[in-house]
Amino acid sequence: MKSFVLVSLLLILFCRESSGQSNHYWTRNYGSESMLLNGSVIGGVTDLGAVYYNPARLAITDNPAFIISADVYELNSYKIEDAIGNRKDLTQSSFGGAPSLAAGTIDMKETSRSTFAYAILLRYNNNFGFSYRDEFSQNILPNVPEDELFEGELNVTNNLKDHWFGGSWAYKLKENFSIGVSLFGSRAEASKGNMFDMTALDVNNDISKYDYNRAYSFQSYGVLAKLGAAYSTDKMDFGMTLTTPRAHLFGKGNYQYHLYFAAPDESGIADIYANSYQSDLEINLKSPLSIGLGASYHIAENKVIHFSGEYFGKINPYKILEASPHQMQSKSDSTIYFTLMDGRKAIANAGIGVEWFLSQKVSFYGGFSTDFNAAATNSVSFVTQEPTATNLSFDANFYHLAGGVLLTFKGAEFTLGATHTSGKTNFDKPINFPSGNDPSVVDIASDGRMLWDRWQFIVSVSVPFLKDYVDKLEDKLF
Repeated sequence: MKSFVLVSLLLILFCRESSGQSNHYWTRNYGSESMLLNGSVIGGVTDLGAVYYNPARLAITDNPAFIISADVYELNSYKIEDAIGNRKDLTQSSFGGAPSLAAGTIDMKETSRSTFAYAILLRYNNNFGFSYRDEFSQNILPNVPEDELFEGELNVTNNLKDHWFGGSWAYKLKENFSIGVSLFGSRAEASKGNMFDMTALDVNNDISKYDYNRAYSFQSYGVLAKLGAAYSTDKMDFGMTLTTPRAHLFGKGNYQYHLYFAAPDESGIADIYANSYQSDLEINLKSPLSIGLGASYHIAENKVIHFSGEYFGKINPYKILEASPHQMQSKSDSTIYFTLMDGRKAIANAGIGVEWFLSQKVSFYGGFSTDFNAAATNSVSFVTQEPTATNLSFDANFYHLAGGVLLTFKGAEFTLGATHTSGKTNFDKPINFPSGNDPSVVDIASDGRMLWDRWQFIVSVSVPFLKDYVDKLEDKLF
């Protein structure tokens, strides 16, 4: 049973470590060209990724395309080295679609200095769950002779999504200088939990049972804004942005817990019965203030190099969700607490991207950017059964590489490319199983390492001719 428990708890920690990467701010990019430049486009974004990167650029960009689709397919793979000793590794992989951005502009008069756009984007997305089952014979119960037939099952859920939807307004103050603002509504939802079910049959045909589950979920609705300024010269494009903290408007959370344990009297382990199911809990969700700067330099007529950097402020520790204390029914003097915490440290990211226009129909792109971890130090794992846990704690820095090609045809633009991200972190490797009547005894040893590897394959279609099509249709009708 120790082997099963070790592997099972290790997998729970593995899932906990990979939870959404919401403590990384530059993990996702938006817009066909911007993705291939790894988001280093605050100063010179030319596609509708400007809604996210710098809304001011919308007013001084010629004919920004309407993005009908911007599909991203992700291949995620995880590996835990020396998971259970003796050079044994654990691996997990997944492949699926990850829609990035849908955006468009609103047609205005040619004499208007204002430009309006709208966008829906997926800011964070994680859906990682698995189950694990094993069965074997081993002497696992103290004071009970001979081996027991043991069966263990683990189920883990770990989901996080944050959709942003909103619009942008940009105003051209001069031919080469503009300001803009994007206002986003945010709908974030998360759920995390682990179920641990063990059953043992001893030589006396007595059954021992351990059934544990702790989980939470929440939905949060909020708003935030991004303000931008853009300035252009013949050789240089400059940009500056300020993103406000997320203001939580409303939302509710749920919490569930149960622990049932029963064993023969001769085992010497006390039985446990405890549960609590709570809903409509008050929640809060925050994001930091950030300031971005960028510049794009036209080295030659067919070459552009982009630089961008963004500073993200600190978020002091705060409560996302707090469950009402509840007593164990089998032991009235034992109270169980749970508080979900969050907090971020201040960080800064930077990126560089290069465009090379081979011809009017073919352009090549490449980019590199950092994606430093903003998780607060000394975070507590959700699996440890401690009364206070953190919502995010992937202690790793990511580095993004991207490359691809933009093919321009009459009436449409096609983008093909790929990005690669990798990171590694130490993790807590469980070595013991909770015993006795204490439901929170888990000894751990920090001597393992987890590696995360992600490939994104970009296939997007931009349609810049819609404005011309609408103009022709109006001429025919009127």
